[in-house]
Formats: sequence, C-alpha cells, structure tokens
Amino acid sequence: QTDSSQGNTISHMDQAFADGYTFGYAGVQQKAPEESGVYVIYSAARWIHVGDSDDIRRSLLRHLNEALPCMDGEGPLSFGFELRGDADRAARRRALVAELAPSCAGHVDPA
Repeated sequence: QTDSSQGNTISHMDQAFADGYTFGYAGVQQKAPEESGVYVIYSAARWIHVGDSDDIRRSLLRHLNEALPCMDGEGPLSFGFELRGDADRAARRRALVAELAPSCAGHVDPA
C-alpha cells in the first residue's frame, strides 16, 4: 500500500519485521522477548512508532497500558522487533525512524 501524501505508509515490509505479531497483551507476553533491541508498532496502512529498549516486552506492555495519543484511531496494530545490544540499538532506532517515518516519530519513550 502506498499513499503519496503520507511518507509513513507501508509500501514494503522491512524483512526484520515481516513476521509481525498482534499488538495486545497476549501477543506481547507470548512473543516479545525480555531482551535488548528495537521494536516497531504499525497498522495495516502505516508505521506508527519505533522504539528501543533494554527490555522489549516491558516497553511494549507500557505502550499497551499508556497508549500514545498518536495511536488513537489506527485500528488493529501489530508489532515486530530486532534483538540488538546496548551498543547499537539507539543507532538502529534512528535509522529505522529515518527510513520508515513513523507517525509517532516525535514521541520519546519513558525510561
């Protein structure tokens, strides 16, 4: 899907996130690791958020409990992740934000 008026629409799926999971409590508990890395939250139409964390599961659960205002009205959401060490996960997040232009790009994850 593409929409020339939106830079953050999904025109291709980054291979690392091709096996997305349902963004809900069960999906996060079952699939998200308690490890360091980057994660993406997205809808069928657009990239919503890119984050990095020393505990991906904890961060995704926090997003479920304290949803970002920019996620409102996006419909069913999915998530994906890449395991990354502390040394390079912030750089990978910045690269993904530049590539995917998520709609919540200005949001800073709480510590």
